[in-house]
Amino acid sequence: MTVSSILSNPNQFYINGQWIDGQGSETCNITDPTSGQVVLTLKNGVTKDSNAAVEAAYNAFNTGPWYNEYTGVQRRDALLKVAQVIDDNKHQIAKIESLQTGKPIGNSIFEAMHGAEVFRFFAGLADKQGGKHFSPNHDQSVSAYTIVEAMGVIGLITAFNFPFILAIWKIAPALAAGNTVILKPSPQTPLSSLLLAQLIHDNQLLPPGVFNVIPGGIEAGSALVNHPHVDKISFTGSVGGGKAVYKASAESPNLKHICLELGGKSPNVIMDDADVEKAAQHAAGAAFINTGQTCCAGSKIHVHKKIYDQFMSALIAITKDLTDRMTTDTSTSSIGPLIDQNQLNRVDGFVQRAIKNNEAEVLIGGERWGQQGYYYKPTVLKSSNLQAEVVCEEIFGPVVTVLPPFEDLDQVIEFESKNSFGLACGIYTNNAKAINTFVKKMRAGSVWVNCFNVLNPYMPFGGYKNSGIGRELGEEAIKEFLLTKSVVSKF
Repeated sequence: MTVSSILSNPNQFYINGQWIDGQGSETCNITDPTSGQVVLTLKNGVTKDSNAAVEAAYNAFNTGPWYNEYTGVQRRDALLKVAQVIDDNKHQIAKIESLQTGKPIGNSIFEAMHGAEVFRFFAGLADKQGGKHFSPNHDQSVSAYTIVEAMGVIGLITAFNFPFILAIWKIAPALAAGNTVILKPSPQTPLSSLLLAQLIHDNQLLPPGVFNVIPGGIEAGSALVNHPHVDKISFTGSVGGGKAVYKASAESPNLKHICLELGGKSPNVIMDDADVEKAAQHAAGAAFINTGQTCCAGSKIHVHKKIYDQFMSALIAITKDLTDRMTTDTSTSSIGPLIDQNQLNRVDGFVQRAIKNNEAEVLIGGERWGQQGYYYKPTVLKSSNLQAEVVCEEIFGPVVTVLPPFEDLDQVIEFESKNSFGLACGIYTNNAKAINTFVKKMRAGSVWVNCFNVLNPYMPFGGYKNSGIGRELGEEAIKEFLLTKSVVSKF
């Protein structure tokens, strides 16, 4: 498969309902992580490209029909059509997604279907946003009400790990609220975003300027963050990147609204009454899904002393099975590669430093798999150093660290209270008291009980502490893209 067999305009940007050439001269190579081979050389977006996209989105919001003429019902129907087109083309979307990320094709098909469901969910909210009326009985001369309005132009900056669904998590609620958007996907994985633009364009689903796509790196993203006509930035990426966006947004000509979905170091807790085999399966899935390139990966595990040995044997056996089923074929492999050589080096660096500094023991894995592409063996580490780098820092690879066995859940909760992240956590138990204690005391945006990484369109997702600001998915997400105006009349 070649990129040009799916994308009609593989080296152009989508601005104001048209495919145009980028104005810069620098290029970026898009590689297939399963082989390391370049599949497309794409122009990087520059400030002029971002400015053109902002102008198109600004004009579309202020004078176009999407916000000024369409009713919520009309926006709903348009987004439902987008969802249907995604469903109808899910296999093409999956092919391009697996080509640029290396993830198993089954995962990519599921993600395309999830994207369609997210559009359907937010389509259902498009005609249900409104204000409130107040008639205070203490003052009959006053009539007061609120108006809910779209923010305006939204800049969306996404990460490489889930290119298609991370974009849709932002696009769908922003459009449902009546905004116009500019999407800047990761420079490593822009192809599925361009395919989404192609599907919208070819089927004439949205008015010009409502949805724009600018591939590129830091320059294109910075131009969005600094532009005075951009009203909000929604960013998914690293903590460092999020803080840079936050600071730049505050220093831009207009103080922008911000949503940041950042990193995590999410703990998985296995209690003594857990179904050990099932818990080990879930824990491996939590750690190794998407090759660990998941902000909410269950990358460290606390296991109760009574079942520690049994659980560890099960976890290692499952990890070995995953490794034995690895191939370089996205249609058969149990796990995909890391995104590029830099990420491979980063992940291996964490493991090798842990070994060198006597901070962890490798129980299985801990090295590159094969010589083709950027594969790394699923890795289980055991560490008794609670301050170790592999215990505290986000690795973003197929590496899970098991901590010393515990006897008291309160000790685990106390330890995790010092976690600088707060994106997610999980617990495996049927003990109602333990569940209630864990849910109440853990400072994390998502708590999973006897499951992990369950992400539904109707459930909000976001973090505490360094894991971010704001929420995606759920009814909370559409409110991230709305403003409330108060109107008071006196007669």
